Amino acid sequence: MRKYATKWVNWATLIVLGYGVLFCWMDALIRVWVASPSPITISLAAVVLLAASLRIATNPSRFSWTLSLMAASGLAVDWHVWLLSLAALPSLLLVWGLAKSRANTRVGWHRIIPLPVTLTTSERFLHLHVLGPTGSGKSSSVLMPLIGQDIRQQLGVVVMDPKGDLASTAIAVAIRHGRSIIRFNPLDEDCPHFNPLAGPAESAAEGLAWTLNQISDGGHPYYAVAARVQLLYAVRAVKEAYGESADIGSVLQFFRDEAHQRQIVRAAEDEATRAFFTEQWARKPGQGREDRQGLLNRLELLWANPIVRRVLSAPTDFTWDEVLEGRWVMAATLSLANLGQSAQALGNLLWHGLAQAAYRRDPAKPHPPCYLYLDEFHQWVSEDLSDFLALARGYSIGLILAHQDMGQLSPALQEAVMANARQRLILPGSAAADITRFQKAADPFSLDVPLRYLERGLAMAHLTTHGTLQKPRIVRLSHHALGESGHG
Repeated sequence: MRKYATKWVNWATLIVLGYGVLFCWMDALIRVWVASPSPITISLAAVVLLAASLRIATNPSRFSWTLSLMAASGLAVDWHVWLLSLAALPSLLLVWGLAKSRANTRVGWHRIIPLPVTLTTSERFLHLHVLGPTGSGKSSSVLMPLIGQDIRQQLGVVVMDPKGDLASTAIAVAIRHGRSIIRFNPLDEDCPHFNPLAGPAESAAEGLAWTLNQISDGGHPYYAVAARVQLLYAVRAVKEAYGESADIGSVLQFFRDEAHQRQIVRAAEDEATRAFFTEQWARKPGQGREDRQGLLNRLELLWANPIVRRVLSAPTDFTWDEVLEGRWVMAATLSLANLGQSAQALGNLLWHGLAQAAYRRDPAKPHPPCYLYLDEFHQWVSEDLSDFLALARGYSIGLILAHQDMGQLSPALQEAVMANARQRLILPGSAAADITRFQKAADPFSLDVPLRYLERGLAMAHLTTHGTLQKPRIVRLSHHALGESGHG
């Protein structure tokens, strides 16, 4: 019933305000032309002002405000032409506010006044945490509007999406604006290859070891560390033998074929690598085989998926250094529904490569900003996210971390997000326990609104601007339907 009443009020006020705008301005022009002194009647002015008030109260959109300001200006001009300057003042202030905000990034709109809520570049480097359950509009009302602005402003954008609709929409917008893109969808036959062993051997081995631990438990800490050390020296050996052509398949062959392993190790110039494997060969054959069998099994588990094998094989088609410095738009579709655990493994490898490329940036030099949009971010990132969040600002990188509820995160990730993501948007329907947590985080401010029951299209924004944590407020979100390329 309320929905129909609101719809009726919207149509009625639209008709009254439209009539008021046309009548008042035309009447003012006619009176100026014929020098008539009779102004608009008080009753008509009251009706127009009442319609404007109802319109803004029931539908506080930019269109409602613009229409109401035009009607108010018409009333003032019709009363006396010299009141035009006074009537135009709110409009000029509105235009000034909109123009000033264009240099910043809009995260939403004030709930009543049609002015944007924005963040500067430096404020965005404090990282944005987006919390909302399925269906709350995280992708269409927060992530995609932000991505669209970054694409239009020629900024670097990286999207990691567990479903695919957000990534495909981002690519469509990037193509429309003539941006350089990488569409990373392992289900596509022409998906670009990403070789996680490209680059320095130490960081490549570290990323591979961490990914293997994510997809399968490394067992007792002793064996987990031993496997990690073995993997490091194996990657060193195959990298020295094959250079940038080395990939995970090369490491597997190294462990499978002992004759091949001995050949590569004997040819290695790195003394530490030769010494490590020579010591292993000096052990009893059974003991050495047991040490590496667990590592070999986990490598086989990763490499068994033909899709993973195809997209992670050498040569690599792009590097993260190129993506970051070239202001590219990179969108990765890592469908959990289609790829299962392999999607998480791919995401882990992509994330580690990206983090290492960020660390290679010289913080003393200026770099093009890049924003990382990680939907269901806990699927992709490592437990030491806190360190990356603390340092990323110095590398001109901002993160947008989206997920459904805090219960999805490990204690380490919960602590990382609460301590280091200084910008926060909480969407309707969030879990009661999460809202209680954020009420404590907002202290000394209070959250006076029922966050769980906000209407769709609104969110609670708790932002840090001008170096100060601001009072939480309700903002009205934009909307970009997924699957649409957008305009403007």
